[in-house]
Amino acid sequence: MSTIPALNDEQWLYLLEHAAKAFNEVTLNRGFTYFKQQRVISLVISEDRAVQAKVTGSEDYSVTLKLNKLASSSCTCPVHTSCKHQAAVMMELADRWGYPASQIVNAKHHLKRTVSISFSNSVLKQLPETDVFGWHQFLDQYTSHITPSYDLGVYADVLRHQVQAIRKAGISFSEMDRIYFELHQELFILRKIKEHSTQATVSYYTSFSLYRLYDEIHIWLQRKSALLDFTLSEERLKQTLSYVRQRMAEETDHKYLDYGLYTAMWKYWISPQPEAGHWVSQEINDIEKQSTGSMAASLSAAKAYLYLHQSKSREAWAALEAGGTFNKAPASLFLPFLNHISDSSNWDNLVDWLIKTASFFYGQRPKELHAYMGYWKEAVEHLPEAEKHLWAVLEGMLPHSMPFIENTLYEQRNWKMWVEMQILLDYDPLYHRASVLQPIEKEAPGLLLPYYHQYIDHFVALKNRHDYKVAVKLLKRLQKVYKRMKQVERWDRFFAGFTERHSRLRALQEELKKGKLLE
Repeated sequence: MSTIPALNDEQWLYLLEHAAKAFNEVTLNRGFTYFKQQRVISLVISEDRAVQAKVTGSEDYSVTLKLNKLASSSCTCPVHTSCKHQAAVMMELADRWGYPASQIVNAKHHLKRTVSISFSNSVLKQLPETDVFGWHQFLDQYTSHITPSYDLGVYADVLRHQVQAIRKAGISFSEMDRIYFELHQELFILRKIKEHSTQATVSYYTSFSLYRLYDEIHIWLQRKSALLDFTLSEERLKQTLSYVRQRMAEETDHKYLDYGLYTAMWKYWISPQPEAGHWVSQEINDIEKQSTGSMAASLSAAKAYLYLHQSKSREAWAALEAGGTFNKAPASLFLPFLNHISDSSNWDNLVDWLIKTASFFYGQRPKELHAYMGYWKEAVEHLPEAEKHLWAVLEGMLPHSMPFIENTLYEQRNWKMWVEMQILLDYDPLYHRASVLQPIEKEAPGLLLPYYHQYIDHFVALKNRHDYKVAVKLLKRLQKVYKRMKQVERWDRFFAGFTERHSRLRALQEELKKGKLLE
């Protein structure tokens, strides 16, 4: 090998550009295979920077690479130029001078990345003086070389890894700007995932990735809220609200996910501030200015949410109705409203909104329905007379409200109705842990008698050894209940009749002996 320097960074970039322009991916991949198999058996560089090499395969071929004019390179194979033999020689040359041969295989990708990084370095210093919309333009360019994958969760992770590298660049952000830039990095990733999810067929994994990102940003907003100082970042907040409003205006799928982020910002970042009232009035004006025609459903919901901050409950509901929000509204739309009213301790208003929104929670996912019922529980604790409305709502939600009716009865220690409900739902006593039934055994043991008796008869009637064992367990529990009631004689009479009635069931008799109920 000649001692003449063959490549420097400028010449390496020229080699990559030639590979990207003159070779297709299949040829580059075949050349990489030849390179890895060490089929380049000789390589010499002349004074005029011409590389002479031999490549062995089915036959031996001679390759000439003219480094000063790569388009004039040649090979003695039938293809003559831009062949796998030339590609293998370029990779061998790169490897000998300390450049990664794999970058030639992905020449187009690495050129885009090089241009992106070059652009990024020139713009990085300007970011502190750039508005948030400029930040997003920069991030678009900075990640332009990243190709979306089928798994959008993986795509999100790759984007995050790329944008987090910016934090190591030593940009002279203020403390507040650094927080906002971190937020907009996450909002950028969210936007890219949404853009590509609309272009592809929506799958479970796509939806999961999207909802996971929203949940992560909600958590991030809450975690960073204590670090904010509006006196140092008022302009950034205005820009950020404007950006999120723009995203809400473009929401058309009635999922209200960007609206959810908007309300989270108000809850964690703005509402706790002393000057929050001024921001509410200004934001309502900005929403109205942004909606020159018909207002987007998410913006109508946001406007209604802001009216609640002004204690204008009627105006808030009217804004929801006027925006056509109720047509396809998910239950999650109303949770920020209920949360705000609850935080303000306006219990009468909370009950009113719980009644109005009840129908939107029928048949909803357990997460939303559980949150809704949590607000009812809170309202009834502070306003006991609202309980009649709660039961009317629960009745209207049947059968979806069954678990909540059951829990409410248990929490209220309404043991009679709770036990009757277990029988109605066909939950045998062993369905529950012993600790669940212990309070009833202490306070109203007599209510458990029909519960145990019914299921003992049920399991015996099935006439198999497994169910006989279950019946014996229930008999032992029943015996304890009679003892707690101090009615041992009543137990003895029942058990004597029980054993006589089933004396022909030999397997049952054996299980009774194993359970030490019979000698």
